[in-house]
Amino acid sequence: MNDWIEFVGPLPEDIFDSLLKLHPTLGDGELCQCLTHDKFHYTKVPTKLLKHLYFPNSNLASVSNYYNKNGTILRHNQKDPFEKIFEAAGLYNSVFIRCTGIGSSILYSFPEVGTIAGLLGVIMYAFGSIIPLFVFAWLGPLIRKKCPEGFTLTQFVLERFGRFNQIYVSLMSIAYMFCFMISELSAVGNILVTLTGVDKLAPVICIAIVTTLYTGYGGLRASLITDNIQGWAIILLVVLSIIGLATSIRIEKSVIDNSDLLKSNSLGWQLLYIMPVAVSFATLFHEGFWQRAFSSKNDRELRLSAVYGSIMLFPVLVFLGLTGMIAVWAGLWPGEENLESYLAFFTLFKVLPDWVSGITVVLAVSMSCAAYDTLISATTANFSNDIFNNRLPLNVTRFLSLIANVPAVYWGLKDLDVLRVFLIADLLAASTMPPILLGLIDSLYFLNWIDVLLGGIGGLFGVFIFGSIFYHNAKDGIELIGLPLGLYITDYSVLGAFIVAPLSSIFFTFLSFGVRLISMWVFTKIRGEEFVFPKKPEVVDTKKYAGNKFKDDTEIIQSSDPDEIEIRG
Repeated sequence: MNDWIEFVGPLPEDIFDSLLKLHPTLGDGELCQCLTHDKFHYTKVPTKLLKHLYFPNSNLASVSNYYNKNGTILRHNQKDPFEKIFEAAGLYNSVFIRCTGIGSSILYSFPEVGTIAGLLGVIMYAFGSIIPLFVFAWLGPLIRKKCPEGFTLTQFVLERFGRFNQIYVSLMSIAYMFCFMISELSAVGNILVTLTGVDKLAPVICIAIVTTLYTGYGGLRASLITDNIQGWAIILLVVLSIIGLATSIRIEKSVIDNSDLLKSNSLGWQLLYIMPVAVSFATLFHEGFWQRAFSSKNDRELRLSAVYGSIMLFPVLVFLGLTGMIAVWAGLWPGEENLESYLAFFTLFKVLPDWVSGITVVLAVSMSCAAYDTLISATTANFSNDIFNNRLPLNVTRFLSLIANVPAVYWGLKDLDVLRVFLIADLLAASTMPPILLGLIDSLYFLNWIDVLLGGIGGLFGVFIFGSIFYHNAKDGIELIGLPLGLYITDYSVLGAFIVAPLSSIFFTFLSFGVRLISMWVFTKIRGEEFVFPKKPEVVDTKKYAGNKFKDDTEIIQSSDPDEIEIRG
């Protein structure tokens, strides 16, 4: 088979047509478009046609950077060993998609749940964490059908609700991923302090700088490669932990029987609702997931990825939660130091050899880098593609990604409650995302950007109203938006907040439309005109926002060699 490069996402049609005219004899194996929803979804182009691309550096890496910056992934046909192993079963993209949301922070959150909510809490927490896979498997094809030429959720928002809402959603997405960045840096810093005793300042700064540098050069492809590494790191960490626990820890059966960790509890059942809602809505703001969801060759691959990814992930997360319970049963947590519950996993290393701790540090840092570079890549794409319409030079885009690290590192060095940071971002997403998803329903065409904006604000306002009633005062009501007591509290305030947020956002969305409709009716009566229900609006012409220099300014020139093409832009 010929050596080719795959452009995931639509190749500009003028370029594709020109390539066909210049090379009419090319077959499906050399230059082809895969049709998805009657639109081009990915393109295979032989490498020989790209070797004369004229860019500042005249090399494929620069082309890769350019395309990644403009929302198109370059994928080479040469497969690495990891891809070969899983490709036959359709697992490769599931590894990519699932590893997108996994970093070293899972070594904190799941063991902590195990120490507090026991087995029921662990199972519910793990179940809630895999639900986003199926949400993407369902929403991904819908979004691609509504917006076949898009590559992220914000492109759909642009077409459905307009430019203002695209910026609004992009900023919310950046805010969510920024919380994720802070949590990841905070988690890996605390891991290094716990296992090695070193000051976390230098390692955290190094992780932020190194990931930014290689992501700035390699773009989304570099992030996909580290997802590969991340998958192996997770597998090795789990295997290593199982071996260490089986050979070094002994637990009396009476201790297990006398504990409450195997019993049903209120928090565990609350997590059955809180986690699917919180994680699903929040993950929709994660551009890294959308980049990988849209890079699936077809809907079937995306759905299979959800199934395989959940099968692979669920037992891993349950095991990590069980380590918290094991730490309690073994008497290692809370210990004489009265350690915080999020450190339960690392108390196990007190009875394991030092070399195990060393390997764990390496694996944890690898997981953190892979998660962090995804966030850097996605945040940069938000700035470049959605906020500035691809009008920023590549070097400016790289500089923005570097600047984004400064506040992330600053807050990441603080001793923050990692899970609380996630919860705040989740509540924000649960308030903002439902009105946007209403845009997928054709019969609700009358909802516009004002309704969506007010609906998102109304979601948080609903949490305030609920909190004020629940606590009998407005001060605690408004503080509930920041979830000051975290997830593990004895009352039902957090559960109530996550129930109220999406429902009130939908309520205020329709309330906004109702107010608009009444206002329109009043104005028509004042003017003596006939009232007409709003008609279905035309789809926003996204080309005027595209800023796609490659499409606008590209010239294809045929050289004397019929197999050589220069694309100047």
